[in-house]
Amino acid sequence: MNSLPQGVDLEDLLNLLRKIGWEITDLLKSYSQNAKNSFNFKNLEINELSTGPVTSADLRANEVIINGIKNKYPQQKWFFLSEENVKDSNQYCLNKDWVWIIDPLDGTRDFINNTGEYATHISLLFNKKNILGVVLIPNKEELWFYLEGLGSWCELRDLQKKYFNTTNDKKIEDLRIAISKTHFHKELKIIIDKLKLTNILGMGSIGYKIASIIRGDVDLYISYSEEGKSCPKDWDMAAPEAIIRGFGGFFTDLDCNQLSFLNDPNYNQAGILIASMSNKHKEICKKIKDIYY
Repeated sequence: MNSLPQGVDLEDLLNLLRKIGWEITDLLKSYSQNAKNSFNFKNLEINELSTGPVTSADLRANEVIINGIKNKYPQQKWFFLSEENVKDSNQYCLNKDWVWIIDPLDGTRDFINNTGEYATHISLLFNKKNILGVVLIPNKEELWFYLEGLGSWCELRDLQKKYFNTTNDKKIEDLRIAISKTHFHKELKIIIDKLKLTNILGMGSIGYKIASIIRGDVDLYISYSEEGKSCPKDWDMAAPEAIIRGFGGFFTDLDCNQLSFLNDPNYNQAGILIASMSNKHKEICKKIKDIYY
């Protein structure tokens, strides 16, 4: 992988991210364990914004990540782009060498509804290239890592690694597709129908979907958003993209181009984006492109 900044040891950084990950796991699970039903979490403050709900758990997890990294490396001049501080960044991150991209709680509605289908995303970019990614699935106590040059792996709290058979040779019509529970468009239904996909699962966080694909729980994820309308952001995609790519999978546009980050002033990831572990990924993208265009 690319050399880390001077004064940053790789193993120390990984251990810090482990510490942060399990602290957030305990934090988020403490809310759900105290919940008798949806929207009744102990001490959970929920604010409904135009972009969706934000809770006190989102903000606390954000603090744990950013303060944890800053306190460990006070001399480093890297920048932080988080869903919770994007207004403060004011596009300063677009041309910086070292940038952390963070979504402290991806799938906030699923967290509120206590489905377990939420995740935490952390990634480190050098010159806009993803060199380190972390996806935390608190409900399953899984910590997923990606390191440039070393690939991806999944580990548990005791450092035991989980292994997966990631090859997928299924026919396209046999693929199980994960789609967003909260953002479903009629155009996406047309694509699904023409691909003859019948096994459709509504699922929460993008990180949760990507981990589910790698595990083999589902096979395909299609992110669909219309131009000029609400769409995923860099913090939704960066860490999950690194994780699945590190396992030999794909998270691309319809031309099979790898996703890029910090290239849009609004951090948008618009259009039709496809994630899979399928050996037929290029064929899937072409079929969808032919349907859509």
